[in-house]
Amino acid sequence: MNTSMKKIRNILAVLFVAAVAVSCGTDSVKTTALPARPAYLQPGDTVGIMLLSSPVAERRSEADSLIDIVRSWGVNVKLGEHLFKLDYPPFNVTDQQRAQEFMDMVKDDNVKAIVFYRGGYGAIRTMDYLDFDEIRKHPKWIVGYSDVTTLHLALQRAGMESVHAAMLNSYWMTRRPDSAAITVSDALFGRLEGYHINPHPYNKLGEVTGKIVGGNMTLISIAEGTSYNLLVDDNTILFIEEVGENMNAVDGMMQQLKKSGKLGKAKAVLVGNMTRIRDDEDPWNITPQELIKRYTDELDVPVVFGFPSGHSRPNYAIYLGREVSLSVREDGVDLKFL
Repeated sequence: MNTSMKKIRNILAVLFVAAVAVSCGTDSVKTTALPARPAYLQPGDTVGIMLLSSPVAERRSEADSLIDIVRSWGVNVKLGEHLFKLDYPPFNVTDQQRAQEFMDMVKDDNVKAIVFYRGGYGAIRTMDYLDFDEIRKHPKWIVGYSDVTTLHLALQRAGMESVHAAMLNSYWMTRRPDSAAITVSDALFGRLEGYHINPHPYNKLGEVTGKIVGGNMTLISIAEGTSYNLLVDDNTILFIEEVGENMNAVDGMMQQLKKSGKLGKAKAVLVGNMTRIRDDEDPWNITPQELIKRYTDELDVPVVFGFPSGHSRPNYAIYLGREVSLSVREDGVDLKFL
């Protein structure tokens, strides 16, 4: 093939990808195949702390102690101007104000990462006011989990890596090292290489490479049908975790993943922390892990149970959208970030 034909082919390929991106999303979140990895932090960099979801519940002295944990990483801290307000119950401020505060931090090139103070509920209400074209122009690490899953899903569609990890209100205020906070720091400074995980009797063996996507099952379910719904392609390692739901709800969300084709398309599945799952309606008389195993038994891919991330301890940081190698063996699991 001559050079001119190659150029024409490449241009047509780009136009095709762009057309698919537009057809799959809305103006607010466009799917892109171009990955963006923010720069890792350096000592003295600035980390923003703010809310997109529920308001701060701790006393100010307790909150300041949690903020000091972030400072102990050797960084400066920029607090969101609305962080400690409660002007628009059940949120601190309006959806537009929370979104604008996020965009202001995004556009501040002195801020190298944004760590959310907490989750709860409300991030989905801000999505219409976020400018993902602008977010891509100012790449920085976005850190959170739980309700922040909504934002992670949108960042994935925008082609950006992010960090699924504990937020400030779940750090331990003790003198002993907090494993959750340590892995956040390691992720932000580029020290996080991967994890070795103990074997689990429900694991399915195998080796794959792919990109981790996913998060909280409830938020994944809520996003279905939106422009930022979970994107699963032939290079996806699906990560799921949940807290406080009923077994019927967990089964319904697994049914949705199955019937939408997302579960069957995944190259591997990571089952994270399943915390306080109730079995008080039409009792199943099995654990949530046993319930999920019924679905993963139908898959011919590696599956990891007891992946140490999500609500509960340990809650280790993981890079979402990052290529990883996954090896599931009889003697345990090795996950390496590439």
